[in-house]
Amino acid sequence: MTTTTNQTSALTQIFADVRVQLARYVYCPTFVMGNIGNTLNIFVFAREPLRTSVCSIYFLIISISNLILINISYLTRILPTLDVPDPSRNTLWYCKGRAYISGLFLTLTRHFLCLIAIDRFLITSTSVALRNFSSFKVAKRLVPISCLIWAIFYVHTLIGYENTRGGTSCGRQAGFYSTFTTVCTVSIDAIIPIVVMSVFTLLMIKQIRALRLRREKNVISSKTFTINKRPVMTITGTIEHNDQMGGHNQANNWDAQRQQEKHLTRLSFAQVVLYIMLNLPNAVYVVYMLVATNNKKTADEIAIESFVSSFASILTYVYLTVRKITFALPYIDS
Repeated sequence: MTTTTNQTSALTQIFADVRVQLARYVYCPTFVMGNIGNTLNIFVFAREPLRTSVCSIYFLIISISNLILINISYLTRILPTLDVPDPSRNTLWYCKGRAYISGLFLTLTRHFLCLIAIDRFLITSTSVALRNFSSFKVAKRLVPISCLIWAIFYVHTLIGYENTRGGTSCGRQAGFYSTFTTVCTVSIDAIIPIVVMSVFTLLMIKQIRALRLRREKNVISSKTFTINKRPVMTITGTIEHNDQMGGHNQANNWDAQRQQEKHLTRLSFAQVVLYIMLNLPNAVYVVYMLVATNNKKTADEIAIESFVSSFASILTYVYLTVRKITFALPYIDS
């Protein structure tokens, strides 16, 4: 019995040491990077050239949401690993408030990431009717409606979260509410956004390939245009929107807008891949806990699960930080 206790204590201590090292050398640097990156993103996507782009509006909302999450939810999860008291453990209003803010803004981030994937699918479509849905007018309606719906939905956290175990933790109430939030986590936070982003990103890739094939069919090996029986120019390649005979300003604006949309399409693809990589572990863990809730576990297994839960949860916040600087860089000089 003594041996088991010593082994358990040693394992728990190892995980505690690992948490401290992660907090110092991973979590704290990403916290700083996240604040810099999201602030930079807000500046970039609020600029005049990008303000009228639907995708940019969604990226702007995501950056604001992430900045709030990093400085409230992420920070209070880092501090306890550095022996700084967590106020949510013994302050009820802070416990409930953090749960509400975390749930709301994490879901808004996922919601608008899904809308970005859908928007990129729409804008790369060959159908004019579908492309028309990617409009500033539609986005202006979706943003407030989405925020209002999720703000109302997450009111349940103000009721269901409480300080437990004599002020040692802030968590959800046991019983029905615990099951309800687990189902929400599995569906709203994990399965639905991953499926939606994956499906529409794959459809976007398929449409981009179709557009490339369509352009290849229009390639002219060598063709001479003439005006009044005199050769004007020879083109080898794809016929472009600008015929270089006039309307240079309009063509330049069109090219700039096209390049902007290409950048945003690349960013949307990158964020889907990064989202799945850093959020899938938490989704898998939540599903595992849902299945293995009633299983009897040893002290070592509980210690391992506690560490995995903490690490997988932190990864979802790390995602909010590491993607931001990368996304803003292509626009800094534009």
